[in-house]
Amino acid sequence: MLETAAARIMLDLGYGPQPGLLPDVAGVGQVDALLLSHSHRDHAGGLALRPALGNPPVYASDIGRRLLRGSVDSNSLPLRGMTDVLGIKVTTGRSGHAPGGVWLHLAVGGGLLYMGDNCAESLIYANDEPPAARVVIADCSYGTYDTPLSAVIPAFNAILDAGPVLLPIPVAGRGPEIALHVLRSGRGEPAIDDAMRDSLAKLTADDHACLKPGVRDELARLAASARAINDNPSGIMLAGVADAASGEAARLVERWEHSTSPAIVFTGYVPPGTPAARLTESGRASYRRWNVHPLLSENVSLARAAGAEIVLPAFGDAARCRQDWATAFAPARVITAGAVEI
Repeated sequence: MLETAAARIMLDLGYGPQPGLLPDVAGVGQVDALLLSHSHRDHAGGLALRPALGNPPVYASDIGRRLLRGSVDSNSLPLRGMTDVLGIKVTTGRSGHAPGGVWLHLAVGGGLLYMGDNCAESLIYANDEPPAARVVIADCSYGTYDTPLSAVIPAFNAILDAGPVLLPIPVAGRGPEIALHVLRSGRGEPAIDDAMRDSLAKLTADDHACLKPGVRDELARLAASARAINDNPSGIMLAGVADAASGEAARLVERWEHSTSPAIVFTGYVPPGTPAARLTESGRASYRRWNVHPLLSENVSLARAAGAEIVLPAFGDAARCRQDWATAFAPARVITAGAVEI
């Protein structure tokens, strides 16, 4: 929440970590505007709570607005550019994490930069350099993790080559990235579900402005010709959703949970109480991270390039990482709780 003399602005309103766990907003009070960094459910899945906040107007990129599927009236933020929100200049740029994902720079207090979820290693999503800011709210989802994607891929490739494998994925996130890696690595086209095919088609049509140069044609090929998944496990299969709580992944996991084939591999956060958690805890599935958030070293470089004096690490385990963050971001001051005067 950003409070100025002119307005109270909320940055994202999602739910989680497990599906359906909504934040308690009872004491928040009136909000004048809600700015969304992207449409993933942990950042935009709590929009049903807007009435408790005075039904503030919602702002998101045009791609993000489309992905909200008409669930709420919204106002446009540029994918890259400047606009005015309640008298505050807001600068945006592509965040490298998801279709339509943006970081947000607000011209208050020497500059406030909210990175939302972001990634500099993405194979497909463009990542724009943000401007200077005195305060940076950094995506510290990975805590102190600092292993680059290039070092992760060899172990990932071994999984892909071991036999039939099902990868439950977010179709508007790392799913297209993994599909592109499979294609580029000479393993042919993976099998995909309808949701993934639809996501790829949208990425290469209305949503292509969020892509890196040179990937559009490859993603269009996957959308057009990747084979469909059937009930006989074979090859590399990508299906939504990421925790297998719904979608085609849920159906396939239910069908194959008590079989030895295919291998089932989760590649992102495993929320408590989901099929992903149950299968990994039982040993039926395994976990292999595919980076979609920044490394600690990347966050440190970002903060220093921005000239940050204050860093607010978001989304990570503050109790475990606070001291390491304080050391890494020094001389910037790290604050993990409470109000911050900027």
